[in-house]
Formats: sequence, C-alpha cells, structure tokens
Amino acid sequence: MRLRELQKKGAGILSDSGIAEAGLDSRILLCHVLGIDTAGYLSVMEREAEKYTEDAFLDLIGRRAGREPLQYVMGYTEFMGLRFNVDSSVLIPRQDTELLCELVLSDNPQKDISLLDLCTGSGAIALALGVLGGYGKVIGTDISEAALGTAEKNREALGAKNVSFYRSDMFSGLEALMKQESLEGFDILVSNPPYIRDDVIATLEPEVRDHEPRGALSGMEDGLHFYRIIAEEAFSVLNKGGRLYLEIGSDQGPEVRDILSGAGYKDIKIYKDYCGNDRVVHAGIGS
Repeated sequence: MRLRELQKKGAGILSDSGIAEAGLDSRILLCHVLGIDTAGYLSVMEREAEKYTEDAFLDLIGRRAGREPLQYVMGYTEFMGLRFNVDSSVLIPRQDTELLCELVLSDNPQKDISLLDLCTGSGAIALALGVLGGYGKVIGTDISEAALGTAEKNREALGAKNVSFYRSDMFSGLEALMKQESLEGFDILVSNPPYIRDDVIATLEPEVRDHEPRGALSGMEDGLHFYRIIAEEAFSVLNKGGRLYLEIGSDQGPEVRDILSGAGYKDIKIYKDYCGNDRVVHAGIGS
C-alpha cells in the first residue's frame, strides 16, 4: 500500500467516526509517524508504506477515531511559536490564549518583572512569557501534580531557567513560596482559570468533554468561581502598580468586570480575540 492510499484509508476511518477534518488529521498523523512536516508529504506520498509505519499510523488513527484530541495523540502542540508537550493531565493550549500572552508582552517590554501564572497546567503561558519576554522571575502554580510534571518537562525542553513551577491551590501557600523565591510580590498575575459552567460541560465536543481534565474546565455552577477568588486575594501577592491579565469566556466580560470593579480594581479593560469575542480582562490595583 502506498502512503497516499494509507492516508486515504485513515481519512475514511476518521470520517466514519464523525471527525470534521478527517483528511487533514489523517495527513498530520501520517506525517507525524514519518517524522516529516506536512509540506514534505507530497514528495513521499507515492512511496510504499513500510509495515511498521502502517501499524503505527493505524494505531494513532484508532485513538483519534475514539475522539481523543489530535494534540494528545501526537503528544505535543504549538503555542506562541513554541512546542509544548501535552497529555490528558493538562488542558490543550488554544490560539485564543495567545492574545493574553501578546498583551502582556506588548504592555511590559521591560525585563525586571516578576510574574505569577495561576492554574498553569502545561506551563504554556508561563513558559511563553518567560522565554519570549525574558522576564526576571516567572512562577507557575497548579493544584495538579500530574500537570506540574508536564509543565516541568516543557520547562526543561525549552531551557527556561527563569521559570519555576510549584504546587499550590490558588493562593494557598503562596506566601511561603514567595519567601522561598525572595519575592516581596509580583508585578503581574496572569491566569487562564477554569471558567466553563458545569451545566455546559456535558454539551461540549467529545474531545473536550471526555478527554481534557474536568478540573481545568469547570468554573463551578456559574463559571465565575475562580475569578471571585482571584479578585479577593490577588491584592495580597501583587506589588504596588500590579496588574492582572485573565482569560475569560466569550460571554463573561461584563460579569468579570463587575467582580473586579466591586473588589476595588482599576483600569479594567476587556480585549476581544481574533473572532471578535471577549477573551482577556486587564485590571490594575493602582500605585
């Protein structure tokens, strides 16, 4: 069987399983097995497929046909031009979240910044900002030991010596962590917290609902649980003039604005993503 025929066979299996972009996913997985990029596929598509290639490819196709996310099947994804390891212990970084990183980088070109990333997951936000921003100290925290293991693998792969990861349940234990890192406070707090309402999770695509960690999705009953915690407690860890950058759901802008305003934050701004949806809220605590 030629590689072209093998790719078509994989696409048929995925199509029968309801995968919308069956042909593209099949090509991506075949290129992954072959160790080439998709641009190189045209130059090899008429070659005969080796038995081990066919077996490995069809194994991955079977996983994808079971609606396992493509990124988990391959074990990595791209975010802010960097490659990150991902598995079922972490939320898959999305392009929407790149807006948060771009805003932080644009607003804060100086290097002597301390930054905290709550609910760090794979570490994608913390590491993208640490690597691309070159900030002096970046700390990512998460309640999940498994997620922190993945984040640490990503830190090592990127060689980000200015980034550290610690276990913490939101703000619990941060005071001791700051003392350990010789920090009086953080200049910036970023977070992509869980923000999906519990009654919505069951309606999500199988890739998200059945495979991504529920703890990284659920914002409790109204989706706003973690924004309330951040609004109440961020003052205790931010330096004077400190700022928040928070990812939000597309319909949560007004509610998160009210939460932050009611807690005393200033300079609240809501930024839209590339699809025109509310996506990031910025707020400051004043000087």
